[in-house]
Amino acid sequence: MTLVAVPWPEVAGDIDVERAHIEITPSGPIEWRTLEPGEDEPTAEIIETLLLRATRALDELAAFPLDHLDAETTETFVVGTEKLRRTAEAATISVAGHLDRIRPFRTDGFFNTSAYLKHRIQLSGPEAHQRVQMARQSPALDRWAAGLGAGSIGTAQFRLMARIAANPRIAPAALASGSRELWYDALDCSFSEFERRALTWEMLADPVGALAKAERATARRTATLTPLDSGGWALHGRLDDIGGAEFNEIFAHFTDIEWRNDWHEATNRLGTDARITVADLRRTQDQRRCDALVAMARAAAANGSGATAEPTVNFLIDHDTARSIIHDQPIDPDRYRTVVSRTATGVPVHPRHIINTALWAHVRRIVTDAAGVIIDMGRRSRLFTGPARGAVMLLEDQCAWIGCDKPTNWCDADHSQGWKQHGPTVPRNGGPLCRTHNLQKEQGYRIVRSPDGTWHTYNPDGHEIL
Repeated sequence: MTLVAVPWPEVAGDIDVERAHIEITPSGPIEWRTLEPGEDEPTAEIIETLLLRATRALDELAAFPLDHLDAETTETFVVGTEKLRRTAEAATISVAGHLDRIRPFRTDGFFNTSAYLKHRIQLSGPEAHQRVQMARQSPALDRWAAGLGAGSIGTAQFRLMARIAANPRIAPAALASGSRELWYDALDCSFSEFERRALTWEMLADPVGALAKAERATARRTATLTPLDSGGWALHGRLDDIGGAEFNEIFAHFTDIEWRNDWHEATNRLGTDARITVADLRRTQDQRRCDALVAMARAAAANGSGATAEPTVNFLIDHDTARSIIHDQPIDPDRYRTVVSRTATGVPVHPRHIINTALWAHVRRIVTDAAGVIIDMGRRSRLFTGPARGAVMLLEDQCAWIGCDKPTNWCDADHSQGWKQHGPTVPRNGGPLCRTHNLQKEQGYRIVRSPDGTWHTYNPDGHEIL
């Protein structure tokens, strides 16, 4: 029969896998049959033929003229080639698993599969380790392995799940249940959102390991500044979760000031009507970040009273999670989608550290209904200001436009249902949009948040941008 694109388990159900044989010709169909007793399998010829055919097909794709493709056909090409890449990645993982089982390289002095892969195909150490780890966890993540082979699941998603599955403190039953739910997140969410949910689930499924990890980060905090022979200084450091979040908030503020200074300088130099690009700015982003760090130190030194500054750092934690931590109760891993334990910029923080911080820090309660802090400003205000704007920006950690990852500190609080369409100025009708997408939204685009909190972007024709 002609080979069709079905997962391997479905094919294996129809034949004797141990005696499987492929009939193949350079240009003809691929057929399965069972070997006769004593019949040898011409494996090398089959593999060489398959690789040759695949290489020829990829060469044709690589040489295909793209200049005259329309947008729809280009999208088909992008999606199709990515599926091919994932399928090829699945094949490399499968063969790595085969190598790991039979280990033919031991007689040549290679201690393990990772060492062999690093030498034979020049992989980096981390890449070789990750490939073997994905191969070893494939039996426990069979749906994920099949999904990667079919092109429906990305390599990064499978790699993260394999790393989580390798955690010895997570019970197999819990992994089976969690991986089944996370599968749907991998299909529906962006990678950043999937990563957040997967790491949250791992934290809940392995609370001891998660707390130990956070405590190790606290114990290993360090900072060194050393002069370089070539001139200048090298800064190295590690921060704990809370200190790092606080530092990042201050650092982002000072970096934004440096960016605005460059923008104003370029505007004054080129004129207010000039179309300014990044190339017109006098410093690179790396240079601005370095200068921002020095500006932070100068600002601290200029505080002659010796008192420390009090930056505003927002840590978000949901009510049920906070209550569980306070009462020292376990958090159900099945709740991972609703658990909130992070900074306002989306960086995960262990909930116990947030609760500990709340003992000495100021606590602000953010309410999305008409209770607590007054944030429902109705139709009296066109702009989100004060606590209303703060609540909108805390709902997300980046621009709500699909595919945009600009952080909320670069965004405006915007109406989902526009002011002109009688949209109220309340957080449930607000979302962060960067300046570029805020302006583009006025050209007929719509940004809508579904009941589950997912943002959807629609073009002026009413079609959703996927």
